[in-house]
Amino acid sequence: MTKIESASIGPIWQVLCIVALVTVHVGLCAFGIGSFPNVDEVGHLPAGVSHWKYARFDLYRVNPPLVRLLCTSVSNSEQFDWSLYSERVGLRPEFDIGLGFLGHRKLHVMTSYFGPRIVAVSLSVLGLLIGYCWLKRLFSNCFVPLAFALFWAFSPMILANAPTICPDIGATSSGLLMILAYWVYTIQPSKTAASMAGLAFGTAVLTKLTWLTGAVTLPAIAIISIVYLQPHLMKEWRSRLFELLMATLLAGLVINLGYGLEKSLRPLAEFQFCCKTFGGENAHRFNPTNSYFGSSWVSMVRVPFPQNFILGIDYLKYEVEEKKWSFLNGEWKFGSWSYYYIMSTLYKTPEPTLLGALVGLGVLLTGIRRKMVVPEVISMFLFLIIPAAVCFASVSLQGGFNHHHRYVLMIYPPMFALAAYIASPVGIQLLRFRLPFLGPEKRSIAVPLALTLAVLSAASSLRVHPYYTSYFNTLSGGPENGWRLLGFSNIDWGQDILEVDKWLKAHPDRRPLVMDIDYFEMNGNLFDVPTSDPPQLPKGASVDEVRRSITETQWWIISVKELYNLPDQDGLEYLQQLQPVEKIAYAYHVYRIDPLPADPKAPDLKHLQE
Repeated sequence: MTKIESASIGPIWQVLCIVALVTVHVGLCAFGIGSFPNVDEVGHLPAGVSHWKYARFDLYRVNPPLVRLLCTSVSNSEQFDWSLYSERVGLRPEFDIGLGFLGHRKLHVMTSYFGPRIVAVSLSVLGLLIGYCWLKRLFSNCFVPLAFALFWAFSPMILANAPTICPDIGATSSGLLMILAYWVYTIQPSKTAASMAGLAFGTAVLTKLTWLTGAVTLPAIAIISIVYLQPHLMKEWRSRLFELLMATLLAGLVINLGYGLEKSLRPLAEFQFCCKTFGGENAHRFNPTNSYFGSSWVSMVRVPFPQNFILGIDYLKYEVEEKKWSFLNGEWKFGSWSYYYIMSTLYKTPEPTLLGALVGLGVLLTGIRRKMVVPEVISMFLFLIIPAAVCFASVSLQGGFNHHHRYVLMIYPPMFALAAYIASPVGIQLLRFRLPFLGPEKRSIAVPLALTLAVLSAASSLRVHPYYTSYFNTLSGGPENGWRLLGFSNIDWGQDILEVDKWLKAHPDRRPLVMDIDYFEMNGNLFDVPTSDPPQLPKGASVDEVRRSITETQWWIISVKELYNLPDQDGLEYLQQLQPVEKIAYAYHVYRIDPLPADPKAPDLKHLQE
């Protein structure tokens, strides 16, 4: 294995730098560990506990269980109401159970999330170290791995999702491990390397179903890498094909083991499905039907995967078929936009990261064209970019709905690697200029450029500290205006509810309260304070209609997600006519609503009352 020399710093300084970056990353994530559980975590916690308690995987079957299993392995035995448990296809009892627990504990529910979230943060650290070590193996004593670690450690989307027990960061880190394992196999093919690749592939699928696309992309890239970059390794092509098949079969075994072999190898006829793709036209959430293959020979085929793995795919298909309301650029749509995740990436990624990835891609392509890039690096970027791009495209084009930018976090490791590649030997050779401030000789700006972009990206991220979930870059209008562009978990997923509690305690005189924080309709019940619901008005209605209906000043706390009406429906869009008197984090607006003064021209009707 050839190591590529470049600008370097001493090994001791490298160790100190990476330790410092990991420490800072964990420290920044610690602020998120203390945030309120987001909407999805309410279901993930009881689901994870149920996996350990009952060795069953019915709860939250829509996501594979590995991240939940890891996070709740340190969870105390919680007093959930398991009478709400249900195995029925199409139901989501994990939220009923989680809401029962939340309604009992309210704000004190936080203590149940500390341990699981610490485990979740460790998965982010794992991803950072995998990327660092991979690049360190290729670029000895250079700034490329440190630049990658710097981009990862301060990425707002990583910091927003790392301290949660949702699967997105775990899937990103395990996906990076998966493609690294396949890359190692292409460099030195062997049955052992193929076995490690299969184990890593199965592990990645156990974090998120999106990685199932790797069943096609990973062997294809491996063959391309070997054929075109190391053709001598294809002399034993039968061995290569056998090894790749073995890796795929081993991944399937890992998936089965991850579910404890739960009802694996069941005949297709014994499954009930709620999506029309598998269950026919009459299937839906509350009417699951048997496979539409009926009594044909296909129905007797035994499915080589666990029951709830298949039913999780089934429910995802159901959601896509049924469609949901999606929000983008101030517009609601029943369904999805094919370009939604492109826009969300442009909005929620720091501009220096985007610029760095673009420049790094230019350096890579130019270097390849000039035959300056060694085969190992070309292979690395094939594995980094293609699986992530395929996953990104599959999420973008599946239709149904667009809600969460975190669904495409797998796009960030290749972006970080491209931005860091600016500081590579190829970048140093290509980015040489004769500039006045660099002296009369040509000098390379590659390393300073890569590190400057990484630092600027970190500065952009820290601007919203600690409210990383609500991050929007400056060109998109910043987090103050993010609610005009994206909704759902891109701006407010309940993570800042404790900030609302602080505001309520700091302003006990601001009553009566009107509240809509869009969190399971709990509102004031969550804080044990009396609140009323804001009136819903048609699009175009005047806020004066509300002011006429009240007799005293009211204080309203409203989630920014509620500031656009659904088409042809009543809502709170009229509040856009007012400027909030305060903002709680970037997720909630506080409004002061005063009654309209009496009209001095109105006739005095008191004598009629007398």
